[in-house]
Amino acid sequence: MSIPPDDAVTIAPDIHKLVYDDEELRILDVHVKPGEKAGMHRHPRNITYILKGGMLRFTDETWKTKDVTFADGHTAHMPETLHAVENTGQSEIHAIQIEFKK
Repeated sequence: MSIPPDDAVTIAPDIHKLVYDDEELRILDVHVKPGEKAGMHRHPRNITYILKGGMLRFTDETWKTKDVTFADGHTAHMPETLHAVENTGQSEIHAIQIEFKK
């Protein structure tokens, strides 16, 4: 499977660290520092577990923004998405993201 040019690890490797990858899934260790941004990037269907919460501003493919506050321990099952993110809070956000390839 080829990696699309708008892949999260390709666009923001300082934020999205690849920790596991096989033919069915990959696991990312995600750290977003206060004020840090990741340009427009894509995630396949995934489950995200927030270890350390905070505030993120999401910008979707139509350039609409949405501010979201994540609590420690929050878990979400997300569809495939294309977005940009910015940490608008005062704390570093830390999450584990399990992306499904099938």
